[in-house]
Amino acid sequence: MKAFRETTRELDNLYSVFSKQCGLSEPEYWSLLMIYEGVVTQSKISEQLFLSRQTLNSAFKQLVKKGLIVLKPYENNQRSKKAILTPLGKELVEKQVIRMHQIEEQTWEKLAKQEQDSLARLTRKYADVLSETLQEMKRQKNEIKSSEDLQPQL
Repeated sequence: MKAFRETTRELDNLYSVFSKQCGLSEPEYWSLLMIYEGVVTQSKISEQLFLSRQTLNSAFKQLVKKGLIVLKPYENNQRSKKAILTPLGKELVEKQVIRMHQIEEQTWEKLAKQEQDSLARLTRKYADVLSETLQEMKRQKNEIKSSEDLQPQL
């Protein structure tokens, strides 16, 4: 487990370095990429990146301040806004973020097909089992809390 944790931290650090090279925080970097890919609401991006709304809101404010996105209200819902890349934002994504995709692809291609399949399959399996375990822990915690709520108060 220790080796796996060290490896995932190293991967996280590599992605962090790249976002910084682009002049962005990690939430800004990933948000720009998701907006480019068509995910345009803060709630959807927050959900997919597992970021708090507060963290994402701060990232969006910085992206607006840097001139990389604009926020436009939906016609039928003025409270909800969609993020749209500005020309500068689109240029940054296409030059920098897409470059990272190309680096990832080149790196991936250096692995044998069997290694690619195994890495993807085992990583998916680990994520699924971890998710199931966390959900079970949450259920157990809720069951304990519910049973405590039913106890008579002294």
